[in-house]
Amino acid sequence: MESTQGEKKTRKEIIKNLLIIFLIIMLILTFFSNTIMNYSLPEVSTAYSSQGSVTSKVRGSAVVETAQDYEVNVTENHLIASVKVSVGDEIEEGDVLFELEAPSTTAGAQSTGTAGSTGEDDPIKQAEETLDTLELEYNKALLEVSPSYGLDNLDIRSAQADLNDAIEAQNKSGSRAGLLEQQTNVKKTIERLGVEIGELETEIESVSGNSLKKKSKQLIKKKQELEDANALEARIAAELEGLKSPEEAAKDVREKQEALDKLLITLSDKKREDGSTSGKNRLDLAAQRKKIEDQKELIEKLKKKAGGEESTEITAKTGGVIKQINCIAGDTVTADSPLAVIAVTGNGYSASFKVTKEQAKLVRQGQEADILNIWGDDISATLQTIKPDLEDPNNSKQLVFSIRGADVTVGQNLELSVGEKTAPYDVVVPNSAIREDNKGKFVLVVKVKASPLGNRYVLSRCDVEVLASDDTSSAVSGGLYGYEYVVTNSSKPLEAGMKVRLANE
Repeated sequence: MESTQGEKKTRKEIIKNLLIIFLIIMLILTFFSNTIMNYSLPEVSTAYSSQGSVTSKVRGSAVVETAQDYEVNVTENHLIASVKVSVGDEIEEGDVLFELEAPSTTAGAQSTGTAGSTGEDDPIKQAEETLDTLELEYNKALLEVSPSYGLDNLDIRSAQADLNDAIEAQNKSGSRAGLLEQQTNVKKTIERLGVEIGELETEIESVSGNSLKKKSKQLIKKKQELEDANALEARIAAELEGLKSPEEAAKDVREKQEALDKLLITLSDKKREDGSTSGKNRLDLAAQRKKIEDQKELIEKLKKKAGGEESTEITAKTGGVIKQINCIAGDTVTADSPLAVIAVTGNGYSASFKVTKEQAKLVRQGQEADILNIWGDDISATLQTIKPDLEDPNNSKQLVFSIRGADVTVGQNLELSVGEKTAPYDVVVPNSAIREDNKGKFVLVVKVKASPLGNRYVLSRCDVEVLASDDTSSAVSGGLYGYEYVVTNSSKPLEAGMKVRLANE
């Protein structure tokens, strides 16, 4: 009986101990569950979004091209016997590009007979007459390229002289009031002297002796004063006759100034119009000169053909790189389509890429660009032109760079960075915080949620637009207002809504 009671007591102690152990384990798990869960969450590094400055640089990828292309053409139909070059080959001036099928004996005989003929059907004579016409038109165009402004300048000088005279007259018109006052005083003097002379003449008639002699001297003196006063009044009247009133003089100056301004504006407009057409005129002259050279070449070929000396080779007229070949052996080529295109390397290289209008405002012509994917090579790039993008002129621009260096090759890909404009922005984040998917660019913001067991950190997506970037930071706009925690790095792939733990906790 005692043995049975002992076993029951032992069983109760075991159960009690197990319950105690279970409760202890549950307490441990409860108090350390937050720590245990944290170790299973992705660890993230964060940074504050804040105000700051960004030194903007525009980056893009561009392919090196030659600044000028040359088309290889023929003047008449030919059959290609063989092609001697391939796309990408570097050639020198005079290298053979194509071989043509030699003309048949019958064709040569016909050509010779034609060359020997006279009259309107002679192709050589017709070509020479065409050449004379082209050269005459070219010489006429040379005389018209530089406009003369001699007559315009003569009219302007004349108008300037008229304006100077009007200004001088206006300056003199200021003395008109003084002359009028002086004239009035002189007239009063003349009237007074006339009265005094009349009185003296009356007195002389009634006196004699010394009184007569004295009065006579006074009369002579008064008459001399009257004569001087009349002469002065005449001079004042002459001066007043050539003077205008201040109002009339000012009006005359305004009219002369307007006339001069009109002539200057007319000349300026004329020069601007001539300047806008000068580029076209130069292109027209170049085209006319090209026609003359082609016509001379045609005459030489016709003469060689007539004499049975026609060449069966087409050679390069300039050095460069074969950019395009448009025919193969056996093709019949015509004068209206180029056989090949040569990238002329002697005139330099260029490269371009497309940017937004906002990015185009961050750069300026003449800036040196950094080449990011080439180190140690003697290659430099300079922003040469900022021009509208033909595919999207309303929203985009093309940045065209001049490429220089001994190691430049056509088709080479360059990663370019240009521009160093620093500007302040409301929200700046590290570049590592910027993420992108098919919906656009965004950042992951860490939101803090309080719980009885501590803080929980949950990710939230915030779509942004990148306004400017440099090597370390990006200015953004969107749902950020500053001083948010943004994720810069993580131990696992992340997405919005996930719980994370901070690296510094």
